[in-house]
Amino acid sequence: MQSFWTHTSEELLQTLNTSVNGLTQQAAYQKQQQQSKLKVQKPWIKDLLLLLSQYKNPLILLLVFAVILSTVLGEYSESLIILIVLLLTGILGFYQERNAGKAVEQLRQLVHNKAAVKRDGVEKEIPVDEVVPGDIVLLNAGDIIPADAYILEANDLHINESVLTGESFPAEKFEGECKVNAPLSAVTNAVFKGTSVINGTATVLAVNTGDETIIGKIGFSLQKEQNPTAFEKGINKFGYLLMYLTIIISVAILIINLALGKPLFDSILFALALAVGLAPELLPAIVTITLSAGAKRMAGKKVIVKKLSAIQNLGEIDILCSDKTGTITEGIVKVNTAVDIDGKQNDKVLLYAFLNAYFQTGFFNPIDEAIKNASTTIIQSYKKLDEVPYDFIRKRLSIVVTENDKHIMITKGAVDNVLAVCTKAENTNNKTLVIDEALNTLLQIQYKKFCEQGFKTIAVCYKDVSSDPVINKDDETQMIFLGFLVLSDSPKKGIIASINRLKETGIALKIITGDNRLVANHLALQIGLNAENVISGKDLETMTDDALRMNVRQADVFAEVVPEQKERIVKAF
Repeated sequence: MQSFWTHTSEELLQTLNTSVNGLTQQAAYQKQQQQSKLKVQKPWIKDLLLLLSQYKNPLILLLVFAVILSTVLGEYSESLIILIVLLLTGILGFYQERNAGKAVEQLRQLVHNKAAVKRDGVEKEIPVDEVVPGDIVLLNAGDIIPADAYILEANDLHINESVLTGESFPAEKFEGECKVNAPLSAVTNAVFKGTSVINGTATVLAVNTGDETIIGKIGFSLQKEQNPTAFEKGINKFGYLLMYLTIIISVAILIINLALGKPLFDSILFALALAVGLAPELLPAIVTITLSAGAKRMAGKKVIVKKLSAIQNLGEIDILCSDKTGTITEGIVKVNTAVDIDGKQNDKVLLYAFLNAYFQTGFFNPIDEAIKNASTTIIQSYKKLDEVPYDFIRKRLSIVVTENDKHIMITKGAVDNVLAVCTKAENTNNKTLVIDEALNTLLQIQYKKFCEQGFKTIAVCYKDVSSDPVINKDDETQMIFLGFLVLSDSPKKGIIASINRLKETGIALKIITGDNRLVANHLALQIGLNAENVISGKDLETMTDDALRMNVRQADVFAEVVPEQKERIVKAF
């Protein structure tokens, strides 16, 4: 069921013929039987089909014909040699492609644990493969989600959806309605197979399972029969040409011999012998061995070659689509600078951010790691007294530290959310100013400037809580805004030279990323790509396939996109 999160729980329960007490054991068994009929063929059948596919090339068929003719003519040694070449060629190609295909199977089999479900109103554990649409699934921290499911109840539920959205921070989920046509990253009332529960609990209704899930469709798309590569088309044409020439020459020789009065049987044998001699026995083996050697070299560079003939297509690439984080950039968040409200570098901002990151005990995240790596502060004189963990509604994290009998509450988080709890700000001279409309506008301009430069920016604030060092969320008020922490993910060393080499060979680079469009835009400017026309995931939602095909050539950057949109962009190219 597509966009099931736009429906109500009552509609879904009725459509799936289930209830909040779960399916009956009999209904679940019937659905499992239906699912099993849709399963892909057994592994040995897939392996057999893959092996047979190695012999569908016209050149191979020509050699099969040569083996038969050699046997008929009594040339057993020659037929045996050709047969051995044929077998080795097929087995070598089969071995390489089968090993590469295991990567796809790993994607399809992301989930191997058990799921807690309700059947006949009783909670029980079953293998995730046995979860069917209509099952009521119970989720706890650490669980991998077994199906695309609608949330019926949730308590402080946070999900790691990085496998689907690329977002490193957990997404908060809760029961309720979700707006129509929301992008996957904005769906708050549904969870998806292959993602995992970071914290909290939930009761969810399984709607899509197996290949019908978002991650199942991604895995299935990797298995679909692909169109022949340009190399395969060329080999096929060459094979058919040899077949035509062999037939024409053999028939012509047969006719000439008969015209010259040669015996019929001898003329036929001579024509068949000529056909065998014209067959290029070693060509398929040479091609397979060469491509396998290329695949092995690429595997050494961590590139999986799923189809041997695709290696030749590398020579015909004119557009290279690439992710951003960890591919174009280092994939490592670094603190670029820590500035106060005057825009000047301020060690106090970095110190307070470091104390907050060092003492916090919530989610592991790359930003806190970057802050800790950026400071060499000795914190022996500081002790932690209390903490209010980060959550995805407040988007803030607060701790209380003590030094020399002074208790300081330090809060860091999203800029707008931090500014919302501040009434004052501290400038370079440690002077405290009231945040009026003019100062608030100035801070917003500073924040926007950092965003336009492609930096991820968070804010830091504090207040003295010596009178009551035990804190909760309600204490995040009347705080003093300290400054901005500006973070960056730098382009890889030598990446610009690599991109220039691509341009010199006629290959255009396109960045397709799930990151913020301003960050992607800034990176594009840094590495010399066209940043004037950025297509976002939101744009793609309202863009038809025809319109997309018209627009993809003009854009070098596609930002805030989810995996299924990435596939759609590549297909448009």
